[in-house]
Amino acid sequence: MVVTATDVSRLMVEGSGLWRQPPGPEARVDIIVIAYTSPDSRTLSTTVAGVPVTVTATPVSYRFHWGDGTATTTTDPGAPYPNHTVYHDYTGTRSNVVITVTTTWEATFTPEGGTSQPVTGTITTTSSAEPFDLVRTVTYLTDDAEEAQGH
Repeated sequence: MVVTATDVSRLMVEGSGLWRQPPGPEARVDIIVIAYTSPDSRTLSTTVAGVPVTVTATPVSYRFHWGDGTATTTTDPGAPYPNHTVYHDYTGTRSNVVITVTTTWEATFTPEGGTSQPVTGTITTTSSAEPFDLVRTVTYLTDDAEEAQGH
């Protein structure tokens, strides 16, 4: 019995997920943007030639695409603030930025009653975060506070 990377990719309909901090429709260009994904393995079930088979896929690397033409490749899935390890420092404003992560997985398969065997090749999945705009903070000096105090 053989299970190929193509077979496994048909079973894996979802990627490893992607979360961004800060969340929401905007991020300030003067503050880093943090991204992270799940490091969890996936256990999938299928049948090959009438035999139940368990497939275990494990993420081995991640490529974070920052939506500005740059990318970071790492074996680190990242983490949320304050333990963040994967982040990007944008250099300018931009609209509709979409961060994606391409996860590369290695897998094994185990036929019912059999031994675990490696799947030849790797599987890739891609997950996206919600689009956001990179904005600058604009500060205005006013004397409204002094007027409110009678000055």
